[in-house]
Amino acid sequence: MRKSMKNVFSRWREKLLLLFFIPFTASAQVNHTALTKKINALLNGKGHEVGVVRRATLLNAAEKHAALCDEPHLTLSGSQRLTGNRTVVAQCGDKKHFIPIRVEAEGRWWTAARDLKAGSLLIAQDIVQRSGSLANLPDDVMTQPDGVEGAVLTRAVRAGQPLTQSQLRKRWRVSRGDEVEVIAYGSGFHIYAKGKALDNGAVEDAVRVRMKTGQLVSGSVNHDGSVRINL
Repeated sequence: MRKSMKNVFSRWREKLLLLFFIPFTASAQVNHTALTKKINALLNGKGHEVGVVRRATLLNAAEKHAALCDEPHLTLSGSQRLTGNRTVVAQCGDKKHFIPIRVEAEGRWWTAARDLKAGSLLIAQDIVQRSGSLANLPDDVMTQPDGVEGAVLTRAVRAGQPLTQSQLRKRWRVSRGDEVEVIAYGSGFHIYAKGKALDNGAVEDAVRVRMKTGQLVSGSVNHDGSVRINL
C-alpha cells in the first residue's frame, strides 16, 4: 500500500513539473526567436552594406535570455567583422546582458578577372562580380561597386583573387610636385593663383599647396584638378 501511494505521488509530481516546465520552455523559445529577429535587424540595419545579408545564430540556450526585458537596447561589441563570432550587448535600464552570436553572411564581391600589376587603373574588363557566402573572405573585401572601377591597385593581384579596400586607392587627380591652380572663394568673389602641390590627392581630398609667394595653404581637389579654398 505504501509503495502504491509512493508511485501515485511520483506520477503526480511529474505531471506538476511538466505543467510548470512546458510553459516556461515555450516562453523562453518565443523570447529566443524574437531576440534573434531583433539582432538580425541590427546586423542588416542602417549603415551596413547594400546587397549583403547577415544572419545571427544565438550561442546561448534559450533559457539564458528569459530574464531580458521586452525591448532591450541592442548594440554590437567588438570589431566590424563580416562573419564569425561576435557579441551583442542588450541593455535593460542600467543592466547589461552580453549575448554571444555567430554571424553568417551572403552577398556579392569583386575579384580580379586576370593577373593585374600594382599601379593598374581598374576598368570594367579587369573585374568580375561573384556572389555567395562571405565566410572565408577578408573582412575588407569590396562588396560595393563604388570604388572598384576607376580605382588604382596598390599591389599586384592574381586572377580570381578577391579585391579588398587595402589593395585599392582612388586615382590621384593631383600629384605631389604638380603646378596647380588655386581658387579662393569669398563672399561674392573668387581669386585665382598658382602654386605647387605638396601632396597627392583624389577628387575632394585635402591637399597642401605652396603658393609662389611662399605661403602654405590647404584646400580640396576639384574634378578639373584645381584646388578650392573657402575664405
